[in-house]
Amino acid sequence: MGTDKLPIRYRKVVRGDPMMSPRHHDGLRKEGTYEAEHSASLSRGARARMNMYHDTMGRLRPSITNHQKRLGLDMPMRAASSSPHARLLHTSYRARQHAATASLEPESPGPPPPPPTDTGTPGRGPDIRTRLRQWQELHGNKDEDAKMEATFDNDIDTVGGSSNTLTRLPDIASSLHSEDQDQDEERQALAHFMHSTPDDMDSSTFDQRVLRMGDLVELEFTKSERESVIAVFVRPLRSGEAQFFTMHGRWLHVPDRMIPYSIPGWVSPDIVKPLLEHLPEPKDSKEDEELNELAYSEDLSVPRAVAAPLVSRMVQFQAESQEIYRKHAGTLDEAHRILAHETDLRYGSLLSAATTLLQMPADKLPVTALFTVRSALTRAGFAFNIDRRSHRLTGYLQIRSKEQVKMVDYVRKWIRDWQDDMATRSALEGSPNGEKLLRKHKTPPTAQNMYGFIEKARKIVLQSREDREPTFSGNVGPSKKRFPITPESDAVRVKTDLQFTDQETEVVRFIEAWSCSNIFMGVPRLQSLPPLILQAIGLYEEQELVSSTGFMFLQELGAIMPYENRVRFDQHLLLPSSQHSKPLQNLMQSLLDMRNRHNFSDAMKGLRHDWGNMPVYCIDDASAHEIDDGLSIERAGTDDWWVHIHVANPTAFFERDHPLAKMARHMGESIYMPERTYMMLPRWATSRHFNLANDRPCLTFSAKLNRDGKRLEQKVTSGIIRNAVRLTKEEVKDLMGLHDMAGPNQKIALTVGGELPPRKPRKSMAGEINAQQVDDLRTLLMLAEKRVDVRKQGGGVFFNADKPDVEVWQNYKSPGLAWDHPHRRGRRTVEGDPVIRMETTGQTNWFAAASSPVQVLVQEMMLLACETSAKWCAERQVPGIFRGTLSKPGQPDPEKFLREVLEPATARSVDGERPMHLGLDYVSAIGSTAMSTTPFKHKILGMDYYGKVTSPLRRYGDMILHWQIEAALREEARRGKSLVTKDKSADRSFLPFSRTVLDTIMLGLQPREAMINRAKGYAANFWTTMLMFRAFHFGECESPFRTPADPSKPLMQLYVHVQEGSNRSTVHGWSRDLNIQASMSRPEKLGLPEPMRGDVWEVEVEKVDVYNRHTAVRPVRLLERAEVHSPTGLPY
Repeated sequence: MGTDKLPIRYRKVVRGDPMMSPRHHDGLRKEGTYEAEHSASLSRGARARMNMYHDTMGRLRPSITNHQKRLGLDMPMRAASSSPHARLLHTSYRARQHAATASLEPESPGPPPPPPTDTGTPGRGPDIRTRLRQWQELHGNKDEDAKMEATFDNDIDTVGGSSNTLTRLPDIASSLHSEDQDQDEERQALAHFMHSTPDDMDSSTFDQRVLRMGDLVELEFTKSERESVIAVFVRPLRSGEAQFFTMHGRWLHVPDRMIPYSIPGWVSPDIVKPLLEHLPEPKDSKEDEELNELAYSEDLSVPRAVAAPLVSRMVQFQAESQEIYRKHAGTLDEAHRILAHETDLRYGSLLSAATTLLQMPADKLPVTALFTVRSALTRAGFAFNIDRRSHRLTGYLQIRSKEQVKMVDYVRKWIRDWQDDMATRSALEGSPNGEKLLRKHKTPPTAQNMYGFIEKARKIVLQSREDREPTFSGNVGPSKKRFPITPESDAVRVKTDLQFTDQETEVVRFIEAWSCSNIFMGVPRLQSLPPLILQAIGLYEEQELVSSTGFMFLQELGAIMPYENRVRFDQHLLLPSSQHSKPLQNLMQSLLDMRNRHNFSDAMKGLRHDWGNMPVYCIDDASAHEIDDGLSIERAGTDDWWVHIHVANPTAFFERDHPLAKMARHMGESIYMPERTYMMLPRWATSRHFNLANDRPCLTFSAKLNRDGKRLEQKVTSGIIRNAVRLTKEEVKDLMGLHDMAGPNQKIALTVGGELPPRKPRKSMAGEINAQQVDDLRTLLMLAEKRVDVRKQGGGVFFNADKPDVEVWQNYKSPGLAWDHPHRRGRRTVEGDPVIRMETTGQTNWFAAASSPVQVLVQEMMLLACETSAKWCAERQVPGIFRGTLSKPGQPDPEKFLREVLEPATARSVDGERPMHLGLDYVSAIGSTAMSTTPFKHKILGMDYYGKVTSPLRRYGDMILHWQIEAALREEARRGKSLVTKDKSADRSFLPFSRTVLDTIMLGLQPREAMINRAKGYAANFWTTMLMFRAFHFGECESPFRTPADPSKPLMQLYVHVQEGSNRSTVHGWSRDLNIQASMSRPEKLGLPEPMRGDVWEVEVEKVDVYNRHTAVRPVRLLERAEVHSPTGLPY
């Protein structure tokens, strides 16, 4: 249904015909109610030959667990690893070359040269064999079963070759990835930047391994079960996409983030460069689109003779891969049976999978073998899974349990049998003796599972709609009942019923996997099934039968809460409450059991400095749970001071293999969402033992500063504090008589769902602060402001996003929601809704001066500690996890951009501030942040040394550096002298982490941090979108932007930061009024000017899409246009 027809209040839909074929599936064909058993690319004869081959080879009969017997599933079935295309490489089918290159002969015989060895350039990573050795060092285990068990650190079918010609380029590009997913990534890209502080910026700017000319890549088609395509990366384009040249002799333009797998340095750039003069180079996406249209009518291919050397190498590579497959087909086809656990989700890596399956030592594996194993695992479909956002860097994969894969196969069979039974009944009804034959017809028990579920589900949904309306926003409407939050009652009341059988419960899980976790991505034969169930229920005929409708269906069942944030179901985020991993649940239980028998022992006992009565100022929000840093200061002369940053020291009480360390490694860091906090370390450990407080241990990072803020000396000390003074930022500001600088916007508060309960009063220590302590705070602020100047001189970039503050309340005691897990056993009725409140000052220029002096104080002191730690380790040749900035290929020279574009534009601006769109281009030109075991310059922060150490209670990377530093301190005490040396080969065997082990840890840590940063941004966006949904579509609060002419259409101002969406029909930006994301339809379609980055438009809200966390707006008129635009053409 189009947004122009969207009503303000949704009406109920009526029951439809369950025999109607689905209107829309997620990228699937519309061909009636019968499931397409195999890919459309397989002919009937091919399927017959394949089935005959399976009969010849025999079928794998899975073992039957007690759980499956209880469900009546003890019938023989083919294992999931015997997928429809598992053995296609046994056939005589060969990938056909494009006509232009079919007759080409290799320029030179022999395999392509091996990739060059790279022993650790920051951001690029070591070569493949080095990574193999690193993985073995960290995860090596003689036990075969343990080889696939990675510690807690962390979709496609292929048949033959592509037959598309050059004129089909647009179709290839569009089928490589989901347009909805691409648009969502575009909307979120800048949100990561916004939700970051400078201290967090490295995780938000994380980029996958940079592709370079000559890298071999695999292009996959996640929207269909087409054969993947081998290609070579050519170059980045100014249109924001990347250019590839395929083994079929065609060029292709797609975003490089969509490439899940690559082989760095596969061929020399010298082999690729001759193609450049024959390849197009569009300046922007509009020109790229025109180029694709031109390809329909004109031959834009590279001449045969020019392409021959590169194409022949790719053809040879594929032939070698197919030969490896044929040799190991029996093992590779049974990969899931060999690698998977019976009941538990496993994490492994492509490297460990290859060594196990091919029985080769890690350092003997050729790159073709790794590619072949990956292709085989990909063909297994649902059984194996990768995180497409980071797999190219990590090589990590999920191995689903045999039990889960079997259950999916069982549900799939039930649906097939149900469809067959409906067809049989329909045929009998039309026969002369139909009534008699129907009475004799016996419905199979497997089909009855579906009939029973559909009938019960229909009744539950109709009952749900008496209180909550269905919508077109991927979420049910709010409850018609409202309960105030009081000391005696919550805002929500829940009732549950047990109505589903064990088999019907598995159907709920099946739909949950599709709509909540998206775990059927890239397996259309599974994605096609849930829409059939929704259609048969007959209550969703006006909705598209896609995953968002399935999500709303689960809400109407009560399986998930009607205000559920689907981020928690991310299969790769693996939150402890997600129920994806039994080992993780077992680990959680062991930590709970450890609460009163932890046996902690201080590894730094006897080495701790007693800080005595020195005040340690712990400045944090009143609601903070983890107090992990504090500040103190003492004079070191007339114009010098020692600044001490005291940090909580949990790592002195447990080692890297302790259960607490395992949970920390899995989590990566604590995850803060408006509705819940997922702690990296359990609260009993932080609150009882490790939070900074009187008589608690600490690790202190000290820097001697002069009046200009320059660091003269540094030291690190293990200690204990006696006089912790906890203050909020507001209290510090009042004590010093400071005032935040007035911003251009007033603070706005929007609330839906009722009134918030009064806040619990907090005992304040501000009244105990004396004049000397106030003077300490003023001196710390003065030095912090000088540190800002020091970082500016180092080229640091300063920004202030001032993100909205969102709170969700269900009970009287504290914000947040109850820990409600999915209810799959029947109906769950949820009456009432939580109260949502958002406070925002609207969007301001992110590059304006910071408005809060106290924020500057805290931020600069934390950065000083991070600089001190990295410098201290560098002097002692202690490897750790350090962060810095690397330039990205294809970006303009940042210094030239600053000098010729940004500085002149800043000088001409009325307020003297950097234009925001140009500032973002400058940040992008500087580069992205990478990790290394040795410090290197962080250009965005303007620091030569940077290693995070200030939050070991909530970040695993900080814990690692603490372990390293503690070991070095103990070694210095043992030797009785400093470890400072310039000898880079000095013995550091006393450290808990070697350099190679750290390399492997970093491989997964930075993607994990980036994933968490995304999740936090998604969660905040979800609740702001939910508030807008209830306010706009259901009128729960008055918009401050409604116009007298049409009160139903709120007018806002939109700042455009991305000129176009992936479908060329929208532009993405931020509401200047609320500082939330929104997408605007193209103004040109309404006869308005073409939008440009930096524009400000007046817009009106059209629709709020809760499922996709997205507000759609329509342009009304252009208000402002930036004077200067970036010459790069590169979106941020």
